[in-house]
Amino acid sequence: MLLPDLIRLTISSFVAYRLRSFLTGLGIAVGIAAVILLTSIGEGLHQFVLSEFSQFGTNLIGIQPGKKQAHGASVGILGSVRPLSIGDAQAVRRLP
Repeated sequence: MLLPDLIRLTISSFVAYRLRSFLTGLGIAVGIAAVILLTSIGEGLHQFVLSEFSQFGTNLIGIQPGKKQAHGASVGILGSVRPLSIGDAQAVRRLP
């Protein structure tokens, strides 16, 4: 088959099966829109997280009370954790 024959066959198929052609095009459009939407949401969340962490700067650390050793498992909510004290804050201040 030559190229003009293929083009004629394609056009006649589109005309003969209009609903199928429309639904196929609609499915392709919805798929492309979904990929673009999910990519945009992922990139937006990535930028949001980066901006939230970068606002703290590089000279700050986050400290949470906890145990020195958890015996290989995370203590989570069930573990016994003591609250931070002024002595803890002074010990952190003395760090280089």
